[in-house]
Amino acid sequence: MWFPYLLLAIAYLLGSFPTGYLVGKIAGIDIRQHGSGSTGATNIWRNVGKVAGISVFVVDFAKGAIAIYLMQSANFLQQAVNRLVGGSVASQNIDNLSIFVIGAGMLAMIGHSRPVWLGFKGGKSVATGVGILVMLNWLAAVLALSVWGVTMVIWRTVSISSILAAAIAPVFMWTLQENITYSIFVTVGCAFVIWLHRSNIERILNGTEFSFKSDNSN
Repeated sequence: MWFPYLLLAIAYLLGSFPTGYLVGKIAGIDIRQHGSGSTGATNIWRNVGKVAGISVFVVDFAKGAIAIYLMQSANFLQQAVNRLVGGSVASQNIDNLSIFVIGAGMLAMIGHSRPVWLGFKGGKSVATGVGILVMLNWLAAVLALSVWGVTMVIWRTVSISSILAAAIAPVFMWTLQENITYSIFVTVGCAFVIWLHRSNIERILNGTEFSFKSDNSN
C-alpha cells in the first residue's frame, strides 16, 4: 500500500515550494540576505511590499491546506488512480488514515521550514500551519487567528502574535476536536512553530524585533 506514502512525499514537496524565495527573486533580491533571512510572508512584506507579502502568505497557506486535503481524500484518490491504471493500485481503504493525515501536516511544515531546494533553510511555518489547522478544525483556526489579530492590534509585531496564537491553538483543539490524534499533532506542530521563532524571541527580549509600529525596527 504505497499510495499514502506517495502523498506524504508530495506533502513535503508542497511545503518546500520556495514561495518567498521566488517572489524575492522576481523583485530582484535574495530574501535570505535581507531582514530576518526568513523566506516567510512577514519578511517578504517588510522587504518587498504588502502585496508580495500577502501573496506569499496565501500560497504558503494553500500548501498546508492542500497537503491535508490530499491525504484526507486518499481513499477516494486511490480508487480514482486504481480505475485509471487498471487496478494496479491496492483498492482497499487505508488503515489509520488519521496518522497519515498528521504525517502529511508535519511534513508540509518541515518542508516549509526546511526546504530541500534552499539548503534546508526556509520560513517559520506559520502560514502553512494555519492552512493545516483550517483543514483539521476550522473553528479552532478561526479562534487562533482571532488571538493573532487582537495581539497584532496591541503590539503590531507579527512574531509576538504568531507565538501567542501558536501557544493557544492547542487549547482550542483539545476543547473542540474529538480526534485526539489531531489534537496531539497540533500541540506538537505549534511547539515546532514556537521553536522556529527562537531567534525572534531573543530579539523581542532585546527590544530589537521588527514591529510595524516603526519602519526603523530591526
